[in-house]
Amino acid sequence: MSWDPQGGAPQSPYAASPTPFRDPYAPRPASRGSTLLWLVLGGGGLLLVLLCCGGGVGLLAFTRSFKEAEVKEQLRDNPKLREHFGELEKVELDFTASMAEDDDNTFRYNVRGSKDSGELTAIESPDDETIVEATLRLKNGTQVKILP
Repeated sequence: MSWDPQGGAPQSPYAASPTPFRDPYAPRPASRGSTLLWLVLGGGGLLLVLLCCGGGVGLLAFTRSFKEAEVKEQLRDNPKLREHFGELEKVELDFTASMAEDDDNTFRYNVRGSKDSGELTAIESPDDETIVEATLRLKNGTQVKILP
């Protein structure tokens, strides 16, 4: 026990201190500033992921559209294609079927013309992406080689 220098009652060394004791291992309460920082960082990260995914999807759609237009341009005047399909109206890349092919230069397209529709399998030259071989499969299962 210690004596109060001003002559009062003795004070215990174990008395409560004027500042509350804080456990050094207890988690600190989150401040408003750090919560706001985490919200901004989380929102920014989500936005970045969405932009990257959206950019990838946009690039894929652009590439697909370009490839379809290129094939349509190369084959629209082919006499065998015109004989079976008539005027070529729509060419759609079948991405799943193309990926299933073993060869990286083989692509499958769903083709629709004024007379009929079917599937086109095209093998492109790896150098300049011109079609070097193409086969049509009609709805009835008949296959017609249109190139070479």
